[in-house]
Amino acid sequence: MNFKRIAPAIAALATASLLAAGCSSDSGADAADNAATGDPIKVGQIVPIEAPGLGSATYAASMVASVDAFNERGGVNGRPLELLQCDSMGDPNKEVDCANKMVSEGAVATLADFTPASSEATSKILFDAGIARVGLNPVNMADFTATNVYTPFSGSLLNLYGMIDILVAQGKTKLSLMRPDLPVTAQLVGLLTPAVQAKGAEIVNDVAVGAGATDYTQFIAAAERNDAQGVIMALGATDANPIAQAFEQLGSKLTFALGTAGFTQADLQDLGTFATTSTYTSPTPAPSSSTEDFPGLKDFLADMDKSGKEELELQNLTGDAVNPWLSVRAFGEVAKNRTIDAADIWKGFENAKDIDMAGLIPAWTPGAVEQFGIFPRISNSMMYKMSFDGDVLVTDPTQYDLRTPTA
Repeated sequence: MNFKRIAPAIAALATASLLAAGCSSDSGADAADNAATGDPIKVGQIVPIEAPGLGSATYAASMVASVDAFNERGGVNGRPLELLQCDSMGDPNKEVDCANKMVSEGAVATLADFTPASSEATSKILFDAGIARVGLNPVNMADFTATNVYTPFSGSLLNLYGMIDILVAQGKTKLSLMRPDLPVTAQLVGLLTPAVQAKGAEIVNDVAVGAGATDYTQFIAAAERNDAQGVIMALGATDANPIAQAFEQLGSKLTFALGTAGFTQADLQDLGTFATTSTYTSPTPAPSSSTEDFPGLKDFLADMDKSGKEELELQNLTGDAVNPWLSVRAFGEVAKNRTIDAADIWKGFENAKDIDMAGLIPAWTPGAVEQFGIFPRISNSMMYKMSFDGDVLVTDPTQYDLRTPTA
């Protein structure tokens, strides 16, 4: 998801198998022969595609490509998915309009939603209509409490928790938070402090990066105050380049931890020493990860390449582009055994066990949720640690658990 400047932090306030189980890789001709032709099954996605600071075009394009590939391989028992993709434009009223659209047009579920602007109202509309939200990127407490939310992705807020784990594991206990200078992100310190304190660390600086800044050395200098050792970076690619330049200009010794959601391989290649000395975390392996360690990436990358879209070429994929693909996969696994209406899909996800997620994340039991800190419903607290070798992100195949004291 190309969050550009502010989406990682706003979201904090908050992917050798194919999509259809039992299928093997098909040639183009074979896929065409198997293409779904039955009555369509309507599924939705609410996502800000064209939105200043929140534009998620790659994430939305990944969903379209994932649905297209799924349908080419036969869909659900021969029935294709019909994607109702609604661009909320990052506007709270449009998010509500999109939720109402899902209800009025008969979506049986939404897949890989991202609704940061009016999350609580959007969740309530879909909950009241009995529509399950599968693979949602949770962005506020309403998303962590609603019982129609089934997501194996811990979301951007818990990705920040993962950054804390990585920094503490490296002995960095005095931390700075670097975030956009927006009222909504000012809440981040309060949301992160319990996790930081539980690990014997503290946030010693809250660095708000203003839009349109011309001198980024001030932000590095602010992050170094109070003997800070590491930085939780809740900024995306747009701010990363000038931050990296300021980092090198000042010869900073700070260790930065980043999520991969806002960065493409091409983005990181432009960041020099900053990128190679930072550490990264994500609930899914980076698209550039080894296909020997993660064979399921071959099928994901093939589906993205088949789309022919430039934004879905490997070097342009963001770290969470696999989320829509896995959401479609999970829906297909559950729906193939259901009558396929909204109520039955919701029931199906509540009762499903050990859904095969192509080895990219652990087998998923959607209804197995646990309390984690202040969050009532988390079904996957496992994270990956990554490093950048100057060319690609390299994912350590051994995951760590956010519930443990350190990474």
